[in-house]
Amino acid sequence: MSEKSCLAMSEYELTGEEEEKLIGNIAKTVVDWGLEAPAIMFLETTKPLSFVASQLAIVALGPLQWMFDLQGSKYTGLFMKKENVSRIIQRIEELSKSKP
Repeated sequence: MSEKSCLAMSEYELTGEEEEKLIGNIAKTVVDWGLEAPAIMFLETTKPLSFVASQLAIVALGPLQWMFDLQGSKYTGLFMKKENVSRIIQRIEELSKSKP
């Protein structure tokens, strides 16, 4: 039995399904608001810092999360993986192209 399977899943670890749902939510919101270009530019420029920013979010959102029932830990977990930033950008581009 691997060490990973013995450990409980962290609140920041996401399943593939959870990642897809969050990525879809972010991309849909960006496209619905017509912010594709600024969002893609922001994500591209901050991609190298995504892990560091996710760690700062843990500190910043931690005390507020229980008071406001935020799902910050899920979004923090999403941005812990740099490849998810690229997936968000790709999804934004796909939705933008299919937009009437």
